[in-house]
Amino acid sequence: MRSPLIRRIPRELLGEWKKYFALFGIMVITIGFVCGLFVANNSMETAGNESFEKYNIADGYFNLRDEATDKLIDAIEDEGITTYKQYYKQVSERIPNKKNAEKSDIRVFVNRDQVNKICLMKGEFPKAKDEIAIDRMHAENVGVKIGDYIRVDGNNMKVTGLVAFSDYSALYEDNSEIIFNAITFDVAVVAQEGFDSIKGATVYQYAFTYNDKPKDTEDKKLKSDDIVERLYKLAATGGDEDNPDFEHLNEVTGYLPEYLNEAIHFSQDDIGKDKIMGEVLLIILIAVIAFIFAIAVSNTIVNEASVIGTLRASGYTKGELLRHYVTVPIIVTLLAALIGNVLGYSYFKNVVVNMYYNSYSLPTYETLWNSDAFIKTTVYPVLLVIVINFVVISGKLQYSPLQFLRRDLSKSKRKKAIRLPRWSFLNRFRLRILMQNVTGYFTLFIGIWFVMISLSFAVGLPATLKNYQNHAIDYMIANHQYILKKSVDADGNKITTDEKSAEEYSSRILLTIDGVHVDEEVTAYGYTNNSKYFNLPYDVDKYEVWVSEPFADKFSLQEGQKITLKEHYTSDTYDFTIKGIYNQPGIVAIFMPNDKFNEIFDYDEDHFTGFMSEKKLDDLDEDNILTEVTVDDILKMVRQLDHSMGGYMDYFSYACMAIAVLLILLLTKIIIEKNTVSISMLKVLGYTSGEINSVFIRLTTIMVVIFAAITANLSTFVISEFWKIIMYEMNGWFKFYSGPKDYLKMVIMVIVSYLIVVLLDMRRIKRIPMTDALKSVE
Repeated sequence: MRSPLIRRIPRELLGEWKKYFALFGIMVITIGFVCGLFVANNSMETAGNESFEKYNIADGYFNLRDEATDKLIDAIEDEGITTYKQYYKQVSERIPNKKNAEKSDIRVFVNRDQVNKICLMKGEFPKAKDEIAIDRMHAENVGVKIGDYIRVDGNNMKVTGLVAFSDYSALYEDNSEIIFNAITFDVAVVAQEGFDSIKGATVYQYAFTYNDKPKDTEDKKLKSDDIVERLYKLAATGGDEDNPDFEHLNEVTGYLPEYLNEAIHFSQDDIGKDKIMGEVLLIILIAVIAFIFAIAVSNTIVNEASVIGTLRASGYTKGELLRHYVTVPIIVTLLAALIGNVLGYSYFKNVVVNMYYNSYSLPTYETLWNSDAFIKTTVYPVLLVIVINFVVISGKLQYSPLQFLRRDLSKSKRKKAIRLPRWSFLNRFRLRILMQNVTGYFTLFIGIWFVMISLSFAVGLPATLKNYQNHAIDYMIANHQYILKKSVDADGNKITTDEKSAEEYSSRILLTIDGVHVDEEVTAYGYTNNSKYFNLPYDVDKYEVWVSEPFADKFSLQEGQKITLKEHYTSDTYDFTIKGIYNQPGIVAIFMPNDKFNEIFDYDEDHFTGFMSEKKLDDLDEDNILTEVTVDDILKMVRQLDHSMGGYMDYFSYACMAIAVLLILLLTKIIIEKNTVSISMLKVLGYTSGEINSVFIRLTTIMVVIFAAITANLSTFVISEFWKIIMYEMNGWFKFYSGPKDYLKMVIMVIVSYLIVVLLDMRRIKRIPMTDALKSVE
């Protein structure tokens, strides 16, 4: 026989349609976005994994100082690898008719047909001398379209296509950089004739693949370690260790295995992490909504206590009533999950894909059905709502039929009321309301905290980038930092400069072997005696070093501790003792006197790497300069992060405010509904709507302000810890920053959201009739 209680379900939905519609809306948006995230992630991850075979991504590359002889290539390939020429020229890129365009560097390759193939996104590959195809992401960032002309090393070249390099899905100019840079760095492909017409210096890069493919990452590491040592020795001897070819001695100037290449793996890793974040976001928000459902239903049970008592006395079991009251939340959640999945595959998937294409140079992909997305965005929410509501509602239905009929639903058997302070009647009434609605206000606290965590990221990320930008000059050891190719010129004379502010220094890149980030790049600096740029003593023991503050923060290093670092291209390791922590922000580095530097790394006594200077060194020959580091190089990371995420943060803030409005509206509505009789009684006693508002609205306002202030600090702590986890996975280190203005901004945004709710709550209180008090059987 069909239960009569089923007929009440449509009436309950229609009677409280505003409340359920708000909950339904939040869940549809949340489930839709997370479903879209899962679908986009799975589709793009699959495309990324397949690209290794589709585009034949190489197992790594190495750079040589000079073009390799056939003898050297043969010797290298005898080590079990196959090499492929991948020469490039890195020159300047300028965009005509773009006055505000930033200066860019472009890395130009000849089209590849064997390894690291290129995906043509739009247009066609270049064929003529004056044609070029550039990276799609960079083109969008600087406003270049197919058919436009750009200046490459002073040559006008027509853009014929937009491409995605399989080995540059994230545009890292250097693998040691904190973040990729698709704004002032570009990669491009030209025909051989076009490559020959570019005057810039050729970088002799060789991609390689293993003849015997590694089984896993550990195997890749072992093979890579073996190969790099052999490369280093073979290049240094011209290909014959027993009989060195002194006329063709070479040098490995760069080496990077595929498994460590951030340009290949960063985007894939980031996409995978986003899926985990989306899942956590879904669970947290659905749990909050499930509690709101449970509180709303608990309030309904209190209001319908006499009806429930009658039904229980008439033979209805606790289980039947439990199933009835859980049905509405399940129906709403199930409908939201189904519609959210539809929107996830149609609308939100494209939103997420556009976010990724706005950051990364990804190839084309195909949308794939994702059963995992359906389970996690449909089954998980429904199960979560069922469990939480069953637990909460079953506790509310544990009373006897007689207790329901008497409306005696309090677990406390206190014989007399709690003595309140001798305040005014309205203040004591407010305190009583607060004590009676502890659960509701606690859920309000959790809801505001959830919103604040989201706001902390939305407000804190731009603030962190701005803070980094404002202090970028402090992160520079000197305004100009020159790295020379050699410390002597072509004639064997020591390179010098007349600039008085210039000072010699040495540097070398080492790697960590343990800690929070294995293979973190650490710059070892050697400084001169009485250095103007390094305020450190010169008289120290060998292997005693100072570590930079970011290095110490990231790896939890302390004075007196021993650290072990390894060479970049060999297995040689060095054990250092930390002499102290040096306040040099922005870099992960160690510092030692230059004489100890040369002794440790086996250099000549007068060896140095380059110059530090406050002014540009115009008297240095360009042919002797390997690179120059300026403040602009430090700011590249800020520009990229701001471009990739900064624009979305404003929209994210508004979305957080919308969620805040809905959550606070729902929770305050429940609190008001629970106290309908009390509000009605105040009206009977002659209190005006304004005075009644001062009881309920003022109390809730005070609680919202307190909760906002508390959660602003708690949420910043949470995001700061989360930020550390992000930075642990990357090279470099800088802290999450949120200043007083940012705290105030977050609090104000929540309060503004609440003020919108207040207008609706005042209208709701005004519409409560006095007859509700007279109907009460208490």
